[in-house]
Amino acid sequence: MTIRGSQVIPVYPLTEDIQPGDIFLVQVPIEKQQKLYRKNGFLALDNHLDRLNPTGYNRFYEHSFFAKGETNDLPRDWIRPSGTNQSWQLAPHVAFPSYSFTVRNGAGMNLAVPVQGVPVGLSLMASDAASGTIEIKDAYTIGVDTISLYHQLQDWAKMNPDFLAWFGPNGKQTNFLRVVTRIYATGKMSVSLMNASSRSGGLDAGVPKPVNLLTATLPANSTNTSEATLQNYTNGWNTLSQIVQAAGAVKGAAGNVLPGGSLRLTAASARSVSIDESFAPPIVFGYIGFDCAITENGELGAPIPTYAVIQSGQTLNQLKQFQQFKHEIKSQGELLSKIQTNYSADSIVKREGIRKKASNIGLISGTVSDENFINMLRRAIEPNDATVTQKFKDLADFSAQPQ
Repeated sequence: MTIRGSQVIPVYPLTEDIQPGDIFLVQVPIEKQQKLYRKNGFLALDNHLDRLNPTGYNRFYEHSFFAKGETNDLPRDWIRPSGTNQSWQLAPHVAFPSYSFTVRNGAGMNLAVPVQGVPVGLSLMASDAASGTIEIKDAYTIGVDTISLYHQLQDWAKMNPDFLAWFGPNGKQTNFLRVVTRIYATGKMSVSLMNASSRSGGLDAGVPKPVNLLTATLPANSTNTSEATLQNYTNGWNTLSQIVQAAGAVKGAAGNVLPGGSLRLTAASARSVSIDESFAPPIVFGYIGFDCAITENGELGAPIPTYAVIQSGQTLNQLKQFQQFKHEIKSQGELLSKIQTNYSADSIVKREGIRKKASNIGLISGTVSDENFINMLRRAIEPNDATVTQKFKDLADFSAQPQ
């Protein structure tokens, strides 16, 4: 919820292969998207249509992260800079607050961010329930502005009208194109777990449960208790560290560590454990984007933030408004053409009557000359107001009447 509170949509599973400009087809109804997002904490990205190459990077960063006259080939130069192992180091840094959660055995992977340290930590404590916190560290971001990317998306849509036409509205469902504008990556996630169970042992995760190693015990018949206690604790710590490091490689144990990830024990006691999960190179855990409704003939609606789509039903209203806008502007334009045809063919007396009628119904105001009348009517077009369409219809009917 903390990640979502930052208006960042979590990625599941974590992946390197997502970047600004990625286009996804969304065919899940908005209402269902909202329910799934509230339930799971993330949105599935399963129909990857294409990948745009954003052209707005240099203008977007030229006054902040680029030197004067410098050009960069983003995102490659930041994500995988050639000749160096400093992956993501040049990108803007991001700080996220830590967030708390509760978890039970078998539910660790249901978090909005899949963190392997959770099931491993539960196994180490021999616990079936825990409360904990997750900190997203070494976080970076790269993004581009919506306007430039939307223009590129429109150009892409014009090149693929036949494909998009298949996904136009069918009366029951509206499909969308979802475009990523910004991604967030992390090089490390830190998990801290506190045992919230009275259970003393016996988990089925497959990872050893070395509860006795979490507390340094005093050996019998020892003359140097401090040294012996320290040695026992050190041995226990080393054993725990080896278990944590091996946990990701044990098939069916706590689950394999994500690609490039590694686990490291940072703190442990009888009822708590802290584990760092590192990713080299950093891996994407969330994104920001916008959605465009696919309308008739494969045309696109206005860009609406994805976060707004999954928080309320306002996108449906905006789509209806967009469709109504298209309908009204087309109707008013056709009616104006009829009026202009009739007006040009009428006598001076009839023209004067048409102008008077237009003034009486509120399409024009004041006295308008014969030569400026059609231009004034053209300025009266207002596709956001259906009553204007009715006024144009009334005037068109009047102009069609015989003199």
